[in-house]
Amino acid sequence: MLHEKRFYRLYSSDDRWKTFNVRLHTTDLYIRALADISAKAQIYLAELRKEIEDHIKVRDLFLTSLEPLNNPENSTPILSMMYEASKAAGTGPMAAVAGAIAECTGKKLLGDSPEIIVENGGDVWMKLNTPVTMGIYCDNIHFRDRLALKINNDQTPCAVCTSSSKTGHSLSFGKADSVTIIAGDGAFADAAATETCNRVTSDSSITDALNFALSVPSVRGCLIIYRDILAVMGDMELVPPS
Repeated sequence: MLHEKRFYRLYSSDDRWKTFNVRLHTTDLYIRALADISAKAQIYLAELRKEIEDHIKVRDLFLTSLEPLNNPENSTPILSMMYEASKAAGTGPMAAVAGAIAECTGKKLLGDSPEIIVENGGDVWMKLNTPVTMGIYCDNIHFRDRLALKINNDQTPCAVCTSSSKTGHSLSFGKADSVTIIAGDGAFADAAATETCNRVTSDSSITDALNFALSVPSVRGCLIIYRDILAVMGDMELVPPS
């Protein structure tokens, strides 16, 4: 399967990071770690995808539902993460899949790299020893290439997930240029970003959307970009891009 080159990724390694991609079917992970552990990452990704795909074979609604479903008693950890995140945000379970895979992969790799960043289609999970700055991309003439988030090491592990009505392939019912969520949990961050983006339909909807985002468990901050409006609530430190 061909994968689209992600223009927002920095593919070179440096003194701090070894950078590599791990791909399987529709999943394309960009990983920054202290060593090249791509072989282990590939194994872990295959295991996680198999759990999800096997579950879909016996419960096809897991793939297609746009509403929460009950969590079966025999769910594996990643399936439970997705079920619980969708329940908290009011989405279908697959709204949490990218964030869940990023987090589960990152946690499995921490034994080989105490610092790690795993990005999965704009959804990021990280564990840091020193701060990083993350650029926020949105296809918006007012804010394009002008915003970044500073993530301090004492905020991690954490997830930073972004949803957009205009960029990417994810289904969205809203009109936000982008919604970025910081949370302690990757699945919750992903589902919250999706539903918050769904709720942004006009200027007057932004405050309610922010309040909703901060009501989702583990969510620490939310940033919404809509036309010429930038709205922030919670623990988010905006800085100029590097």
